[in-house]
Amino acid sequence: MATDSARISENRGVGDGYAAGMSQREAEVLEALGAHLSNAQIAGRLHISVRTVESHVSSLLRKFGVADRRELADLAQTVLAPAAGRPAAPVGLPALWTSFVGRAPERDAILTALKTSRLVSLVGPGGVGKTRLAVEIAREAAPSYPSGCAFVDLVPVAEGFVTQAVAALLGVTEEPGQRLDTAVLDHLTEGRWLLVLDNCEHLLAVAAAFAERLLASCPGVTVLATSRERLAAGGERTVPRKPLSPPHDPEDAAEAADRAGEVRMHGTGSPNIDA
Repeated sequence: MATDSARISENRGVGDGYAAGMSQREAEVLEALGAHLSNAQIAGRLHISVRTVESHVSSLLRKFGVADRRELADLAQTVLAPAAGRPAAPVGLPALWTSFVGRAPERDAILTALKTSRLVSLVGPGGVGKTRLAVEIAREAAPSYPSGCAFVDLVPVAEGFVTQAVAALLGVTEEPGQRLDTAVLDHLTEGRWLLVLDNCEHLLAVAAAFAERLLASCPGVTVLATSRERLAAGGERTVPRKPLSPPHDPEDAAEAADRAGEVRMHGTGSPNIDA
């Protein structure tokens, strides 16, 4: 019988993506779950610790939104089938309360910038719709990044924990004796990835240093950041996100109404989608 790595990768080239942003190791664990192996059996087969298997299982439960390993086992056959060229869906996208209308020129300008710059920052004051626009861009750009697209919300992240936030979203854990930042870089070092760092303004220096190291170590990674200020990182290209002027056409008027709705919902305790 072929090894897990061989079986899983025989129909995939470097840079191909898995559903829900799985890493290859997570795909190996998922296949073993599909074969109804215990955590101890999986650990022995993949030469990793039981604790590492448990971490991968927890990550798979979160990424697929299922309750237990039995459901993961049921998913394995379908999820691990060759994806016929379909890109993996972006992971981490926030739930949004409004539709995306208007602003097509801004969206297209950023999509164009991502083709020529590996670090693009969407900069503007709070409440102008940076997060909403970044979500739309992540969805539009995902087919260009077959390895995966991850949207990291930095609002709840304290200084010094950016790497942990990225690792948690990607389902990356360090092996014994390995640093977490090294594990993240190893995970992203091959293929084409888009990483969105949303709401960087309270972590400017940390986010800039993380982005610079990531881009230097991982040639296939592109970073889109949103912030009230530019990161001041090497190679950064900034795109301003300006407040809406009084609308003169129906699309702008519709977006202005959506923005007003966002502000009202934020004021009544609903999630803030653009700090």
